[in-house]
Amino acid sequence: MLAPDARTVAFEALRAPSGYRLDFAVLTTYTLDLETLLALPLSLLACRDGGLEELLADPVELLQAIREAGDRMHVFVDEKGIGAPRRARELYATLESAVHAVRAPNGGAFHPKVWVARFAPVDDETAADERLRVAVLSRNLTYDRSWDICLASEATPQRRRTDESRPLADFLRRLPALATGPIAPDVVERVRELASQTGRCAFPAPDGFGAPIAFHALGLSRRRKAWPLPAAGRRMLAMAPFVNRGALDSLIEASVGDRTLVSRREALDRLPDDALAGWKTFVLADGAEDEPEDVPSDEATPPDDGNPGTGARTPVSDLHAKIVAVEHGSDVTWAVGSANLTAAAFEGKNVEMMAAIIGKKGRAGGKTGHGIDRFLEAGFGKLLAPYRRSDADPAGPDETAARQRLEAARDRLVEADMRLRCAADGDRWTLAITGAPALPNDDVEVAAWPISIAEDQARGLAEAPSWKLPVARLTTFIAFRLHVPQPGGDDIRLTRRLPAEGMPEDRIHHVLRSLVDSPEKFLRFLRALLGGLDAVTNWMQDDDGEPGLHRTRRGSGLAGETLLDDLLRTASRAPDRLHAAGRLIDDLRKTDEGRRIVPDDVLAIWTAVREALADEESRS
Repeated sequence: MLAPDARTVAFEALRAPSGYRLDFAVLTTYTLDLETLLALPLSLLACRDGGLEELLADPVELLQAIREAGDRMHVFVDEKGIGAPRRARELYATLESAVHAVRAPNGGAFHPKVWVARFAPVDDETAADERLRVAVLSRNLTYDRSWDICLASEATPQRRRTDESRPLADFLRRLPALATGPIAPDVVERVRELASQTGRCAFPAPDGFGAPIAFHALGLSRRRKAWPLPAAGRRMLAMAPFVNRGALDSLIEASVGDRTLVSRREALDRLPDDALAGWKTFVLADGAEDEPEDVPSDEATPPDDGNPGTGARTPVSDLHAKIVAVEHGSDVTWAVGSANLTAAAFEGKNVEMMAAIIGKKGRAGGKTGHGIDRFLEAGFGKLLAPYRRSDADPAGPDETAARQRLEAARDRLVEADMRLRCAADGDRWTLAITGAPALPNDDVEVAAWPISIAEDQARGLAEAPSWKLPVARLTTFIAFRLHVPQPGGDDIRLTRRLPAEGMPEDRIHHVLRSLVDSPEKFLRFLRALLGGLDAVTNWMQDDDGEPGLHRTRRGSGLAGETLLDDLLRTASRAPDRLHAAGRLIDDLRKTDEGRRIVPDDVLAIWTAVREALADEESRS
């Protein structure tokens, strides 16, 4: 039963079942936070053959495995939806081949949030079949903390195609053709293979529901096709953060009785009173919205037209789930996924993915069944408060006009055939942007920078910008900031992966080596090896501390007493990790450069601990 206390982490959708490993995965999203995507490879490493401990035993293999894990996941994201990261990292370069910008064919947004993963047996000699897992979500691939919903299921491919899964398979098959840039032929072939397997899976619905999950893909054909709403019934619950009158009118046609609507206050405030006639309307109560943590403050969410960057900013811990439930006879149909309650979503302008399941609604007030009352009584109803129109003033005409100019410039920027030119320049490389477009409005200022360096090194796009960079900081990900000199106005930030010529072939190798190319970086990596999966995850998401490019993280210096504590703690809890640390130190100390990276004071601490352990082993 759907309930607010049944929470999970989205990354769990990629965690392999026991005895299996992740072989390939396709993820779709409307907006993408590259920091979030960077965390996914580590969640996979823990499920690798031999587990994370095997990788921790070989630090060089760990670095390479980070890159390989990313190669097994491919993300398809709206061309306007890749955010500009808050922190500069060389490691983003390892994600370049896995991120594919796409364009919706009907002029709307590419808005689906569906993950399809294939798991292969760990033991190739086993007779076990491959397994597929699908997760239809309402959330994007970001660290946003809004209330979301996910429907996940596993199945084994069979010989015949399944009607319920056919739309999902067709959706996967179409993805490469929607991409705005080239995709490697082997990746296209793997996506097609995954699509074929998906079409031969009957994904079971959750316990208590009947037929397999039925998938509905919208917006893929030039001929728009409306979303087939659940069968008309006596009662309806509709929930989404964005809503407009066109969608509400369509929902009214599908229900002849009691109707409940849950949305965000600012979305409801934009509707006229008569649009809400016949609805019991609710919003999240104040107590349901937790205090924000360290999440992006400028992530835009789709408004009623489905385009990024318009409408209000996303409040953290707000409603983001999309649900339509209809009770008909003794049954109830639940539809969940990406579609907001907007005409753009319902009529096929946007690309969307929804999943429907059918169960028994149960008796009123009963403890069984899956009806709307049961959902509300299970706890979600306690999070709601009746909607009252807000007195907040809408955006003024000047602010609205400035936003429209920013969006027009963003659209021109996304469609432009910009490229990168890279050339060796002594011990550095010159990275330059070519093909910058003329913008439709002169007052829009556009700055650009590679996401491997800090935003304070951004340069005006009209100035034919270029940067001199070490090879490890070369990247095809370029961030853009669009600004209008308007008091109180918000900038638009986004990232594009641009085609490049002249990039050195061994660039990624230098990126991986750069993670331990200074005493400070080495120490952080060493302490991550000693700490296990959580520590390695924190290390990947930490700042490098290089002046001018990153901020120095407090407490990341070469503190001998801290390293000693870590070594002693590891010696008592996981002594095998010390052997990996020792091999890393010994290998680095063989060269002059390595002796600079591993200074004498660190070597002295390590030697003392190793000798103490040797004495202890000899006495035992």
